[in-house]
Amino acid sequence: MVDAGRSADGVDADGGIRDAGRAALFAFVAGAALWPPGAVYWEALAAIAGDAVALGAVAGLALVLGAMFARATGTAVRRVAAGGLVAYVAGMTAIELAMEPDGPAHFVLYGGILACLVAGAALGGVITTD
Repeated sequence: MVDAGRSADGVDADGGIRDAGRAALFAFVAGAALWPPGAVYWEALAAIAGDAVALGAVAGLALVLGAMFARATGTAVRRVAAGGLVAYVAGMTAIELAMEPDGPAHFVLYGGILACLVAGAALGGVITTD
């Protein structure tokens, strides 16, 4: 008997693993670019316009990036979420081991970025250019 989503020879028949892998790489790179660990360039914007504006800018960019990724690749939202979860766990583990942060703020910040990437992917899937 063949499992759902797998061919008889065990290959990823519908590309779900490949898509989730691409989404994981995308989410990892996007998270690092939007909020680089140890080099948060958004502090300059926050000093001028306030924390809410800086966080809003990061969230807005994450939404746009998620939408662009989903539209460009045709990756389903659930696969973006699955890959994003893998990237989140990998990123949080790397931060914990390499940087030994004082508090848990990075869990919340990167969780928010991931949520915006996935929400953007969902929006990208429903927005049409017709």
